[in-house]
Amino acid sequence: MKVGDVRIDPVVDGLILSPLPASKAFPAPESDAWREQHMFRPDGMVESTLGGFLVDTGERVVLVDAGAGRGVEGGHQPPVVDVDDDDDPFVEMVMAAGRPRKDVLSLAAAFRQTRMVCGQLPASLDALGVAREEVTDIVCTHLHFDHIGWLSDEGVPYFPNATVHCAEADLAYFLPGAEEDHFVALLYRTPMAPERLAPVLDRVETWDSDTTIAPGIDVRLAPGHTPGSSVVVVSDGVERAMLLGDMIHCPLELMDDDFNLLVDHDQQLADRVREAYARELEGGDIPVAAAHFPGLRFGRLLPGRGVRHWVFEGA
Repeated sequence: MKVGDVRIDPVVDGLILSPLPASKAFPAPESDAWREQHMFRPDGMVESTLGGFLVDTGERVVLVDAGAGRGVEGGHQPPVVDVDDDDDPFVEMVMAAGRPRKDVLSLAAAFRQTRMVCGQLPASLDALGVAREEVTDIVCTHLHFDHIGWLSDEGVPYFPNATVHCAEADLAYFLPGAEEDHFVALLYRTPMAPERLAPVLDRVETWDSDTTIAPGIDVRLAPGHTPGSSVVVVSDGVERAMLLGDMIHCPLELMDDDFNLLVDHDQQLADRVREAYARELEGGDIPVAAAHFPGLRFGRLLPGRGVRHWVFEGA
């Protein structure tokens, strides 16, 4: 993808396969809405790409989001949950959150189906001919584990010369150890945010309002998914593209105002933010990509009756 003279390349780290909850039923298989978004499977699973975007402005080499990190030996198979044992870590966490016992069974069933493959980001950078020493900046759209995985590796910064940028609200929320971070660390067997962030804290720069990171790279606060969730706008002259982070997880969340995958910190706020971006993007000429789109591909939102349409670039 080119935005003027700025180049944007996907940097794939892997994928997650999971039965994500949703605010309404998935569209019927082979319907327009089903075909256009490319992420739903007939078995009810959602296939989400992991990774980030490499933005080369000519003066800066910027990685937007840093994948999930090095995979564990044997792959990320979720641990077995003993739903009848109140001392099981998963059961204990669900009950401590004040959820009814029946939720233990449904969540454990979803837990067992979730699979993740990651650790491919270094090879993806190699394929682009970019050494990790060349990356000057890392912009984190938010601080969930699958966006900060390669900030550090084995206790040291993975990108030795990069400044790390994130929203102040997210740093304040995740650095002490957020409860949701405990859950995903258990589910995916990954380090929590404080451990990932510790080796790079001396090079973190934050924003608390919309700001410019570098010429041609701006961030907009878009809270809801996390307290500091943000969108990255890449521009050169009059040309623009948007990297939406996890403001949405699949195109259908822009296509249908009533559909969302229920994975947000503040659901009502996240819904309002998504709807505002849908209004801004509908029928416009701004290509957008999100952190979990298939293959990290760009697309455009087109007007439609009832449900808008989505077209991936090159489709």
